[in-house]
Amino acid sequence: MSGTWTLDPLAPVVGYWFDLLHVDADVRLAPYAQVFQQLLDPDSTLRRNHAGANVVCLRWEDLLPHGNATGADTPALLAARIDELHAAITVLPHHVPCLVVVGPGDAANRVFNEATRALSARLAGIPEVHVQDGADAMARYRVGRVQDAASDRFGHVPYTGDALVALGTAIARWYAARVRPPIKLFAVDADHTLWSGVVGEQGVDGLRVDPGHLALQRALAAQAGAGALLGLLSKNEEADLRAVFTQRHDLALGWQDFIAHRVDWNPKPDHLRDIAAALGIGLDSVVFLDDNPLECAQMRAASPSTLTVRVPEDPQRLEAFVEHLWLFDRHAVTAEDRDRAAMYRDNAARADVLRGTTSLQAFLDGLELVVDIDPPRPGDLPRLSQLTRRTNQFNASLLRLQEGELAATGAHAFHRGVRARDRFGDYGLVGQLRASPQGGCLLVDLFMLSCRALGRGIEHRMLAAAGAHAQALGLAEVAVRFTAGERNTPVRRFLETAFSTAADGDACVFRMPASQAAAVAFDASATDNGDIDDGAPVAAALSVPAANAARDGGAVYEHIAHHLATAADIGRAIAARSQPRPALATGFIAPAPGLEHAIAAIWREVLRIDAAGAQDPFRELGGKSIHLVQVHRLLLERLGIDVDITTLFQHPTVASLAAHLSTRSAPAGVDAAQQRGRRMREAHARAALLAAARKHRLGNGEPA
Repeated sequence: MSGTWTLDPLAPVVGYWFDLLHVDADVRLAPYAQVFQQLLDPDSTLRRNHAGANVVCLRWEDLLPHGNATGADTPALLAARIDELHAAITVLPHHVPCLVVVGPGDAANRVFNEATRALSARLAGIPEVHVQDGADAMARYRVGRVQDAASDRFGHVPYTGDALVALGTAIARWYAARVRPPIKLFAVDADHTLWSGVVGEQGVDGLRVDPGHLALQRALAAQAGAGALLGLLSKNEEADLRAVFTQRHDLALGWQDFIAHRVDWNPKPDHLRDIAAALGIGLDSVVFLDDNPLECAQMRAASPSTLTVRVPEDPQRLEAFVEHLWLFDRHAVTAEDRDRAAMYRDNAARADVLRGTTSLQAFLDGLELVVDIDPPRPGDLPRLSQLTRRTNQFNASLLRLQEGELAATGAHAFHRGVRARDRFGDYGLVGQLRASPQGGCLLVDLFMLSCRALGRGIEHRMLAAAGAHAQALGLAEVAVRFTAGERNTPVRRFLETAFSTAADGDACVFRMPASQAAAVAFDASATDNGDIDDGAPVAAALSVPAANAARDGGAVYEHIAHHLATAADIGRAIAARSQPRPALATGFIAPAPGLEHAIAAIWREVLRIDAAGAQDPFRELGGKSIHLVQVHRLLLERLGIDVDITTLFQHPTVASLAAHLSTRSAPAGVDAAQQRGRRMREAHARAALLAAARKHRLGNGEPA
């Protein structure tokens, strides 16, 4: 993370979320206020980061001379800074996602707001770069006071504690959504979840749809539009439930929006397993939403890998729940994602045809399959990158590539996207292969195909295309790089059959003459129908965060949505995860009641330790200069005591600081807002007296 201001207070907030979600990532801070150096220096922390993500935090005030936001030349200066930022961010490694957080600044500053929108538009064309307005995090996490002038003055930390918590949370939430495996199915209950009431008791007209219910329905509809599938699981009579969707026109979802319906009195875990098997997805990619604690407990027990989340029973809490359910966060939606529900319906139609045929060849002839293997088209990179990250079963090398890495494919490389369609519908962009000449051979390092397109001979056409290209280049051989994974047995079997050789270990290269590769063709008679049944769920090979989330059964996401919806709540949760007091040479001496106790509480919060003794040296407790800035802020906010940083350095224990402050501060516990109000009233009174005196002098003909 690099910023134009001091980012140190953000690190523990981001770290808290990573610990809570079991995200395997370290938070590293670049040198203070060196954003442009970090972006432009090839040896910088940001430029050398080839995994994880980069975060850049900006304040427009910091990019202007003397922070002047009111000058007539401010718009022109900001436009120049935007040009410079665009040029600098362009040279970042494009395979590493980058989040640019702007502000929050003064909400009333129109020039700053326009600059934020302009920067977002300017960076929109750079792969893997995303812009967030810090003001959005302030609104989402209900931050009241955002700016902290005193903290800004002493340590260039321009924000209050709540604002820092909200910013750190927004950063962690963005990254968590990127590393979490995609949710493929949202299975949702009906009564008391999509509406209030039970249709079997109140009837269709007796159900109540509150704003919270509409928020949940709209969120689910948005997920469907972004590529997730929706399933309906309800203990009801199906006719009653159909009547609700037919007769109620105040719903944001329709019966047809659900790709699967299981409406009866049988156990929901059994139904969910059936749906997942029919769709060919793992239960670890399913979210189950229900208001009933018993149903949720049964699902967690019967299907622990499913992300089970209990919906609040109180509809007044639903809107906040929806806004803070991180499982609704999605990134990089492709055209294939948006068409996924239609593709699954097409697959169901194909399955019906397959069941009615006597041979695979007859089935394929009936499909009228068309396959295009062409250079990538404009706009294909997001989907091609997605294929590398999502394709597991038929992925030879298991290379996971970002858009920038694919865009950097050399001019001499052979890179092809694979599209397919048949009489039932368009499969879309389902595969890719990439190869480059290596000596006398064409080495294929990307060879992958979506599981929904397997068993139709498309993989054979891909290998033949590589062979034909090798022949065109005068190369004698085609080689395919293979790396074994937990789920890519299907591609291993294909390569071993096509190359007539067994894989030599978990990492090897399959080789054959180019002429032989060019002649590879699909023999349907040598394949049984089971080879194209990709509907059976495969045991998932989960990433570390996914595995731990599955272990928690979605409980962590439920806890966040129910209990961590404001910056204040999150701040208290972070403070509660304190570390033990370090072992010091001096024994623990309890702070005295009153001012010592209040100061020790602030030290504990800032240093995130469970105890701070009256004679414990601040530095030996882990305190640093940036922590003193936070101590200063909390002394002012909580106790109404405004003390300079130098004084805090000079009094390194709770007891010595309390003794010093007791001789010159307001009584402990005086509200800071009251003191500010008193000072403001005194200033207004002085101004009124000066104005009266000036008026008197002018009336007597004296100089003003």
